[in-house]
Amino acid sequence: MKVSSLLTLFAAVAVISCGHTTANGSSQDSNEASVSSSVATSENPEDAQPQPALQAQQPDKKDATPVGDQARTVGVNPEAAVLHDFKGRVDAYMKLRKEAVKGSPSLKETSDPSKIKAAQDGMSTQIRAARSTAKQGDIFTPEITAKFRRLLSPELKGDDGSDAKAIIKDDAPTNVPFKVNAKYPEGASVPTVPANLLINLPTLPEPLQYRIIEKHLLLVDEDADVILDYALNIIR
Repeated sequence: MKVSSLLTLFAAVAVISCGHTTANGSSQDSNEASVSSSVATSENPEDAQPQPALQAQQPDKKDATPVGDQARTVGVNPEAAVLHDFKGRVDAYMKLRKEAVKGSPSLKETSDPSKIKAAQDGMSTQIRAARSTAKQGDIFTPEITAKFRRLLSPELKGDDGSDAKAIIKDDAPTNVPFKVNAKYPEGASVPTVPANLLINLPTLPEPLQYRIIEKHLLLVDEDADVILDYALNIIR
C-alpha cells in the first residue's frame, strides 16, 4: 500500500473517532443480565460526589451513527475504528486526569503509609470532582463492550477458558460497587486478570487497570482507586 493511502486510512480513523458522539447513560444490550446480587450496588455515603472543580467534557446527548458504521462508509476497518475510539476515550481521561491532579504530591515521593494514603485520597477527590458528570458507557460504549467480548470469547473456551473462569471466580471480591466515579473499596482484594485474557485487551497507560469481577469488567485508576467505568457480562 502506498504511503499516501496509509495516511488517508489513518486520517479517516482519526476523524471518525474525534467526530463520534455517544448517548450517555444508554443501557446495555437486552442480553445483558443485572449485576449479581453478591456485588454491592448501593452507594456508600463516603462515595458522595464532590463538587466539581474541573468539568469533564461530555459527549453530545444526540444519537450518533456507531463508529463501526461510520468507518464502513469511508472504507476503514470498523474493528480498528472501534479500538481507536476506545484509545481516544482513554487518552481523553488521561488528559483530564493530568489537569485535575496538577500540583498534587506524587505517591512515589514518600514511603510513609499515612502520607501515601493522604495523597491518594486527595488525588481521588480531585479526579472525581473533575469528572463528576461521568456516566456508565462514557468509556466502555456498547460498541467497545461488544468488541471486548469478541476479543475474549476464544480465550474462554476449552480447558484454558475453564481455568481462566476459575481464577476469576476465586479472586472476586464481593463488596465492590458497580458505580462510575465511586472509590474502589479500601481493603478490597484486587482480582487477578488471567494472562490469556489480559493479552487480548488493548494496553492501558499507567496507572489504569482492568479488573474482572465475576463476569464484569471494571476500568480503575489504580493510584486514585477510582472506578472510571464498567461493562457488564464481558465473561460469557
